[in-house]
Amino acid sequence: MKKRVLSIALSLMLILTLFCGVATPAFASDSLNAVPKNVTVLTGGKTMNFAGYNIEGQNYFNLRDFAYSVNGSSKQFNITYDSSSKTIHLWKGKAYSANGDELKAGDGTAKNAKAISSKLFLDDSKIKFTAYNVEGNNYFRFCDIMQLLNIYAVYDDNAKAIVVDPSKDYTVQFQKTVESGYFDFLHGALLGNSDTGEILYANNEEQKLSVASTTKLVTFLLIREAIDAKNLSWEDDVILSKTAEEYSLSEDGVIPMKAGQKAKLHDLMNAMLIVSSNESATALAEHLYGTEEKFTEQMNKRAKELGLSSAEFYNPHGLPVYTPDVLSSKKQNRMSARDLFELSRYVINKYPDILDITVKTELSAESLNFTDENTNRLLFQMDGIDGLKTGTTNRAGCCLIATMPVKTGDSTTRIIAVILGAEDSTERAEKTGVLLQYGKEYYNK
Repeated sequence: MKKRVLSIALSLMLILTLFCGVATPAFASDSLNAVPKNVTVLTGGKTMNFAGYNIEGQNYFNLRDFAYSVNGSSKQFNITYDSSSKTIHLWKGKAYSANGDELKAGDGTAKNAKAISSKLFLDDSKIKFTAYNVEGNNYFRFCDIMQLLNIYAVYDDNAKAIVVDPSKDYTVQFQKTVESGYFDFLHGALLGNSDTGEILYANNEEQKLSVASTTKLVTFLLIREAIDAKNLSWEDDVILSKTAEEYSLSEDGVIPMKAGQKAKLHDLMNAMLIVSSNESATALAEHLYGTEEKFTEQMNKRAKELGLSSAEFYNPHGLPVYTPDVLSSKKQNRMSARDLFELSRYVINKYPDILDITVKTELSAESLNFTDENTNRLLFQMDGIDGLKTGTTNRAGCCLIATMPVKTGDSTTRIIAVILGAEDSTERAEKTGVLLQYGKEYYNK
């Protein structure tokens, strides 16, 4: 079972129980053990008991219970389900339509949980969260709903209960969260100001770590500088190589490619950043310098020029490189969280148009005949996010650099969060989101 250390206030979760008189939403085949877990919730002067389950070390509780508990407040919301499109809708500000199953206790026995595949919308915006189905009911994490619906909740140690106050906005209680060890078991974490360089929070920020596909920010930088120098054009036809084809056919392949095929440079840049296409990074590198090896030399040279002392690159995409020895070494691109922050600052400030790419929730690459959703789940979970790059390998874990503009008085500044070594895409999105939420609160005191 995966383990994670979370502050109590943020580790509580919810169930989305849909009882619409329609078929159960579709779900994936993998089954997990769901252990009964109840929680006491205090809201509006009332005490309520939410029934739920612990799945893979995290707790999930009934969203219909939650909707029922805040109904009539400024944070009320309704839940509907469209069976034809298998779509769950949460409607902010709408009165909740109770179905009579709210606040019902479970039978106290363990169940099988399956990951659901239903689409989820908040009003008309698509959102993404880790969710499970248990015996016809759908389950979502409490901390996600707190953030999504901007609802304040805190754990009361004396009452041993969650206190929900719908008259207040969501807050992360950052100092308490840090003291609980929330970020300690990541490889590294950092939150800083892109405009000033001010560091708002950092943990293990100087250690050189595997960074997976966050590498592609350097690849973007070199290609973008070559476009500025008029050595390349956004409209270039790039001839795809056998190497790019081989990457596309591997387990790390994203977009099918054939040697000799033509693709537009702008489609490859979009594919590299939005869906983290490794074969696109290779194609771009070869287009500029002929081989991955020559391109990688320039990556290391440019990193040195920028003062990124921890940078160590072996390829333009971030996948592991195996030496040909009998006892093969497994090399991976490495940087510190601090240097990734500085790299991100530099790229965003020099080429803010990168955000026009990374803000897109979906890639549509005509010359590659390919469409898919952005790998950055925070785009579907948190308003204002407009970048930047995900990364995942077994050694690096799940990594994310995310950025957003925030209000500070009458002006706006930009913050950047770096998370390295999360266990999965759920943890990396959650913890990056917590850092960014703290940044919003810091500048809006």
